[in-house]
Amino acid sequence: MPTRTLLSILILLLSCSLAGAEMYQWVDGKGTVVITDTPPPPSKKRKKVKVYNDGDFAPAPPPQPAPAKRSAKGAAAAEAQPASPKKEHFTGTVEMYVTSWCGYCRRAESYLKSKGIPYVAYDIEKDSAARQRHRELGGNGVPLIIIGSNKMSGFSPETLEYYLNNSK
Repeated sequence: MPTRTLLSILILLLSCSLAGAEMYQWVDGKGTVVITDTPPPPSKKRKKVKVYNDGDFAPAPPPQPAPAKRSAKGAAAAEAQPASPKKEHFTGTVEMYVTSWCGYCRRAESYLKSKGIPYVAYDIEKDSAARQRHRELGGNGVPLIIIGSNKMSGFSPETLEYYLNNSK
């Protein structure tokens, strides 16, 4: 019996040491696949990796100019001139593809309500036709917001305002 226990412990220890070994596989400069237990030699050429941020996929709203300092004379002249016409908001109805559990969807709906912007929300989990349209539009998540011919993934008040001010 003690021999069997000792043998079991020995097998267990050997299997643990083998499980901790790492294997490396790479293709060398000649195109040969190499498999070893040592890491590959450092390469002189390193592949550059592009890192994307959330803002890379939607245009950033244009920067707002800082107000200029004016003298009393300049301020009076500016008041005498009529203000430039304000850009109109998008006049259509905003479409949103949402789910009931999505916090960003709720924030987007709340934002649109607070601004008085007409919108229609389609729940892609409850409406199969909406789920199909979401897929056809390339939706990969929620909310997916459609403003005219522009598509916005996720929710950002600044980006939403940008699209509302620059869509027909």
